[in-house]
Amino acid sequence: MKRRLHSWHSGEVRARTARLAAAALTVAVGAGVMPLALDSSVQAQPRATGSPLLDETFTQATAAEFTGVGSACLTGAPAAAAPGPGDHPLGGCPEGVGPVPPPDGAPHGYLRLTDASNDQSGAVLYNHALPANEGLDVTFDQWQYGSTTPATPADGISFFLVNGDGALTHPGAFGGSLGYAQKLPDDDPAATFLPGVDRGYLGVGLDVLGNYFGDWEHRGNGCADRSPAGTQFRVPAPGANMVTVRGPGDGTEGYCFLTATTNNFTTTGPWPTTLPGNLQGTLTTLPPGATPAQAETALEPSRRRVHVQLTPAPSPVLNVSVDFNDGTGFHQVLSTPAPQPVPTTYKFGFAASTGLFTDVHLIRNVLVSSDQPLPALNLVKQVRQPLPGDLVAGSRVPYDFVVTNSGGADITGLTVDDPKIGPVSCPTTTLAPGRTVTCTATYTVTAADVTHGSIDNTAIARGTSNGAPVDSPPSSQSVPLERPAGLVVEKKAQTPGPYSVGQTVTFTYDVRNTGGTELTDVAVHDDHVSPITCAVTTLAPAESPGDATTCSGTYTITAEDGTAGSVTNVATATGTSDGTTVTSPETQQTLPVGAPHITLKKRVVTPAPYGVGDEVEYSYTVTNTGSTALHDVLVSDDRVYDVTCDTTTLAPGATTTCHGTYTIAQADKDRCEKPGRTKGGGGGEKTCPVTNVAVAAGTDPQGNQIASRPAQVTIEVGSTPHHKPPHHEPPDHKVVHRNA
Repeated sequence: MKRRLHSWHSGEVRARTARLAAAALTVAVGAGVMPLALDSSVQAQPRATGSPLLDETFTQATAAEFTGVGSACLTGAPAAAAPGPGDHPLGGCPEGVGPVPPPDGAPHGYLRLTDASNDQSGAVLYNHALPANEGLDVTFDQWQYGSTTPATPADGISFFLVNGDGALTHPGAFGGSLGYAQKLPDDDPAATFLPGVDRGYLGVGLDVLGNYFGDWEHRGNGCADRSPAGTQFRVPAPGANMVTVRGPGDGTEGYCFLTATTNNFTTTGPWPTTLPGNLQGTLTTLPPGATPAQAETALEPSRRRVHVQLTPAPSPVLNVSVDFNDGTGFHQVLSTPAPQPVPTTYKFGFAASTGLFTDVHLIRNVLVSSDQPLPALNLVKQVRQPLPGDLVAGSRVPYDFVVTNSGGADITGLTVDDPKIGPVSCPTTTLAPGRTVTCTATYTVTAADVTHGSIDNTAIARGTSNGAPVDSPPSSQSVPLERPAGLVVEKKAQTPGPYSVGQTVTFTYDVRNTGGTELTDVAVHDDHVSPITCAVTTLAPAESPGDATTCSGTYTITAEDGTAGSVTNVATATGTSDGTTVTSPETQQTLPVGAPHITLKKRVVTPAPYGVGDEVEYSYTVTNTGSTALHDVLVSDDRVYDVTCDTTTLAPGATTTCHGTYTIAQADKDRCEKPGRTKGGGGGEKTCPVTNVAVAAGTDPQGNQIASRPAQVTIEVGSTPHHKPPHHEPPDHKVVHRNA
């Protein structure tokens, strides 16, 4: 392998192509060889004016930065067993069918994608991001020759580009899809639908057989514009010896037909190619025992050099040129606008396959540069795909920082500074000329990012070259945060407390659109409040003018609320987004409600002793201990006929005093059946207890009567009347009574 990751000077390019031009070609004739000279017009390829990114000849025994898939192998390495399915490091090739280059051929080796056996498929993948900010310029040599079905050689070779922010770990479907596009084998509904390459951007098909031109087998599935050849199976294939370009796709969708080298884009065939030469070479055999050098000489006439150019954004153009190795040099065979949007970085690969029809497929001399010169230190920042689902606060977002040294000297002390992301890790701190590395970092989404609607940040690569500091131009990126439709509602009681039964309370509801879509039919639903009226019923997306409204309603506190001691209202807001109902989280508010309540304290005003015929005065203290006003306040006593109160209306916390008298009757004395007790504990007059029981009551604002607990007082009555006048102020001595 000959691989340059350092400076790529024009002299080196000229020297490399001159080695092919100056060499004498030899073609085996029987046991001897005949020298053939290259035409001078073939020796020069278009010279890139941009910055070098990659030089891989595939002539040696290794190609460490490429991954092989399927039958892909290196003839420059010693012979080896056939690689297994899936991907693998590139190594030696097994014995092949057809005129394949011999093994262990370094430095005369090739990348062999397939031999000429049936049903082979192979690809190589370059899973390292290359900057796309100044376009891309790629040249490579390809061989398609030596078919065992010469009347119908197949299939072809594809060169494809993918978006460099994802992992390139497998090609697309083979056969007519050439390792780029998707495929439903034989259009069989029972077959497994094979996906195209992940995050494909462009697939250039060097199509010898011609099925890549057509949309049979669901190539271009989901595309509005289809191939001129349609989706039906055609024999022969509709686009033989043609360069066809397909556009972006992912999985089983896309990879739409863009253009091809034909002069007929109607749906009526045939579709003749406009190529001025053949993509397939003429070699059919190699002399027995040919050395790697002799095979290289024999293969030279079948070489076709391809030049793929993508001009820089914002209006990139794809140009494809082919040198058919016939002495006429490069021919631009197509030019077409490149798809938008343009990736910020690219990864690439080559693929080829055979089926019922065959060819040998080889690749060599891959040169990649930017189309226009890059800065001496170039930085492209990108988010690595796929992202971990919907991004919310706490999500971790992986970033790649693709750094290229486009200067002429090593860059040392390489760092990437991104203040928002934080520390960035680079695989090396020394970057040779022409070398590209990918640094990495991970960022955790914040609530502020979600509110803002995107992650916005800017990075700069820094280092030292020849003792002088060198900085890259800044690279900025904005990652939109998709905010699903959402609502929040906040409820407030506008009427101040304290709250009581019968009181009307006004509630307001602040409703806000927290999502990224417009909401219509906005309404608030409260389990206690109805109706609720909103100022507007259509809310703009979050952080836009008109993304909030205020709604209001009233509620009258009930006696049940008073009994419960509180009332709790639960509310939600709803709206409609794209025909789907969006419901906010619940919001609730609890208001303490005081229940109506009355208490009574009773005492004896007239001092003892008490005898038959005495008038005893009683005092009643009535207090409104609830939170609602009470009317028609009264006291009822089982012995006092008429109790009068100073006031009959009590506000919450207010107190009144009521008064009543009772004349002790002989019957009170006669009803006493308890053994006599001597007053003072001596042997004097016997006494008898007389008990009065009273209850206070009042009426609340709803007309409900509220009663106190009973209060009682007991006096001891002797047999002799005393006829003392009532005293409104009790003397300073003990009164025998009991309060309940």
